Amino acid sequence: MTSAPQLRLLHLRTQRRAFAPLGSGAMTTIRAADLRLTLPQTAPRIYVAPENEEWHRGAESMDCLAVDPADADLHVTRVAPLNADLMRIAPPMLLILGRAPRRPLIAAGYSVERVVARSGAHGPRLAFPIGNTSAARYALNTTRPTRSAVDSARTAIVRAALRVGYAPADSVVTIATRTPGPPFPIAAAQHLGADASGGWIAWFGDGDDLQRVVFHAFPYGSDVPTTVVKISRVQDNALAFAADERGLGLLNSKAPKSASMAPRILGRFEVEGLSGSVETAALGATLNLVLDEGESPSALAHIERVCDWLIAMGAESAGPSSDLAPELERISRDILGAYAEYGVSDALLALLKSAPAVLAHRDPGSWNIAVSGEQFCVLDWESAAYPSIPLWDLAYFLSDAYSALDGPADADTKVDRIAALFKGEHPRSGDLMAQLARGAAAMGLPSEAIGAAVVTGWLHHGRSLAVRAERSSGNEVIEGLINRVAKAWLVDPNLGSTWSP
Repeated sequence: MTSAPQLRLLHLRTQRRAFAPLGSGAMTTIRAADLRLTLPQTAPRIYVAPENEEWHRGAESMDCLAVDPADADLHVTRVAPLNADLMRIAPPMLLILGRAPRRPLIAAGYSVERVVARSGAHGPRLAFPIGNTSAARYALNTTRPTRSAVDSARTAIVRAALRVGYAPADSVVTIATRTPGPPFPIAAAQHLGADASGGWIAWFGDGDDLQRVVFHAFPYGSDVPTTVVKISRVQDNALAFAADERGLGLLNSKAPKSASMAPRILGRFEVEGLSGSVETAALGATLNLVLDEGESPSALAHIERVCDWLIAMGAESAGPSSDLAPELERISRDILGAYAEYGVSDALLALLKSAPAVLAHRDPGSWNIAVSGEQFCVLDWESAAYPSIPLWDLAYFLSDAYSALDGPADADTKVDRIAALFKGEHPRSGDLMAQLARGAAAMGLPSEAIGAAVVTGWLHHGRSLAVRAERSSGNEVIEGLINRVAKAWLVDPNLGSTWSP
């Protein structure tokens, strides 16, 4: 039987594993100030206490740093400086990095809410209010979707602690406001159906500043979210939301039978220059978290289902080769020239002139696929396009999924795994080639054109970082795994621009 001291030790270890201290890791972008998006009102002027360097840099980058605390809409501080001077200034909102005492804040006229914030590399990764059982359970279950009995026990302990309002002090943020309410992006989206009366979770991700923040909204009494509110962390970023809407429109018009595996957009909105949208919620964990647990019958079944769907969408949307001509012209004009030093030329496109045009998602990585039981939902359609070259999505997805089965790894190792897949040196190489052949046959792509289709896909994705940088308006952009494949591919003598299966 486990003794009381042992239970207490297990509880402490569990808490520390479940939540990383807020502020651990370098925060150099506006992402360090992401928790401002969980406030009930916007904060055009932010005063940051001197010891909070990451927040200071984030607010300064957004050009909303207030020098005088008396002029600020929001005062960001830590627990220790919570003193009489701060109470005398009485800013409209306080964001206190730690577990601040409720009583003096309530006595000063504030409404108080405590939020758990789990830290990422450059800022918070996710946040949800303490005491909300549904949001806490959902957040814990979807961040670690497959667990051992021991992990399940740890999660149960953490969930019980959160239900009674306990979380490690270094993972808690205290929000004090004069006018309580849900996070302002959710409030701005209520007319579109967003309902967070039962709680919310904010997912900040680990990407660059252009990555959108996602809120899951739980209606009262619901154990699962019913709507998702996306909000830009930077101003003047309506293009991403228009592209999302356009991509889902293409799916519904070009491949309506496949549209059931995607969310529905309920509407778009704007609040204080930040663009946003509301869509139906995709339930479950993202597939990358499932695959990170390693190869299993369940993981392989998920991969097979997504492959079937990608092939079916390509076949359903297939149009005449004449539709593909503008896309081939774009690739010739905007893509191939960037790789001239590697011997890439228009000869690569010769075999594709008779290929059908298809609809492609163009970013179907496992991070953009939510899975729940045997169901899945493909997210983030902002890059989707028709006409596209067949097999782009299939090669992209399988490269990511099969390489993930080998376990978590850094980007260079993942690129090496992807290269091994296509060189026939990976345990899943045979499966990859079989799926590509099956996809080509279903979409009407001649087998001799499979190589050119795959290579042009990698070259296209290799240029996506430059395109994203052009859209960034000076905000930091981060090179992703897929961006690195093109050059590694072209310098490998067993791959290169003339590769074929």
